[in-house]
Amino acid sequence: MEKLKIGITQGRTDRTGYNLILTAFEEPVSLELCHPIIYGDKETAIQQRKILNLATNFITINSTDDVQDGRLSLLQCKESEKKALKDCQANNIDALVITPTENPFPCPAGTTEILINEDIRMALVEKVDKDTLEAFRQTLVRDFDCQHPRIAILSDEAPQGNTDKEPREEMHMYVYGPYAIKEFFEEEKYMYYDGIITSDKEKATEAFGALAYEYGIIFYAGSDLIITSPFQNNTTSLNHSTYIATDVYRNREAYDKERENPLPKLFHDKREDRNSNNQVE
Repeated sequence: MEKLKIGITQGRTDRTGYNLILTAFEEPVSLELCHPIIYGDKETAIQQRKILNLATNFITINSTDDVQDGRLSLLQCKESEKKALKDCQANNIDALVITPTENPFPCPAGTTEILINEDIRMALVEKVDKDTLEAFRQTLVRDFDCQHPRIAILSDEAPQGNTDKEPREEMHMYVYGPYAIKEFFEEEKYMYYDGIITSDKEKATEAFGALAYEYGIIFYAGSDLIITSPFQNNTTSLNHSTYIATDVYRNREAYDKERENPLPKLFHDKREDRNSNNQVE
C-alpha cells in the first residue's frame, strides 16, 4: 500500500512546535506509516533541534514530489499554514496536520470541529438539528467506518426526558438524548455511543479535556480536505493526529470505491409482465 504524504505545519517557532515534531519523528518506526512533510523554516528547525538536543534527521525538499521513503522531510516556506493548505487543496499532499500556533488556523468554510480520543468522537456545532445530525452521521459512516452509528445529544438547556433506552429515529439515525453534560461524562455514558453532538461547546470541550488521558485530537469535518490538529501539546497527540488523518483517507477511499459502480437492478418488476400480457395484438 502506497504511503500517504502528510503535511505538518511548524506551529510556534519557539521550542514548542519543533519540540513536538522532532520528538514525534525521532524514531525510525514513526516514519513507517506515512511520508511526513514539515512546512516551515530550515534554519529555525536546525536551531531548535540543537537547543533541544535532539538527534532527529530530516531532508530539505523543494517539492512534495521529492520525499524519500523512511525520511522526515522539510519543505522550506515562510508562511507554513498558507502553503500547506494550498498544497492540500491542490492534492500535493493527502492530509494536513496543524501544529498549534498563536493564531487560529483558517479552516475551509463549513467545517465542524470533532474532538477525538480513544473513547470519544464529539462534534461541536452551532445548533443541533436534522441537518447537523445528518452531516455528523455521514462523517461517522464515511470517515470513521461506523455503520448505523449511535449518536448522543448533549445539552444542559434542553429537557432531560429521553433515555438511552428510548432512541429517536431522525432520518433513519439512532439518536439518543439530550443528556446533561456533567452526568453524561461522570457516568461514562460516552462508552455506549459512536458519536456525540452538542452546541454547548465550552462545557463539552472542558469535559473532553479532563478525559483525554492518552491523547486528544481535533478533526475538521465537512470538507473534502483531511485536516487534523493535536488537542494537547504533546507528541502522542501529534502522532495520533497523523494516524487519524491516515485512517480517514483510507476509509474515504474504501467508501467511495464501493459506490463507484453500483449493481444494476437485480429484481424483475412483475407489473411489466402484466402490462405486456394486457396488450391487444
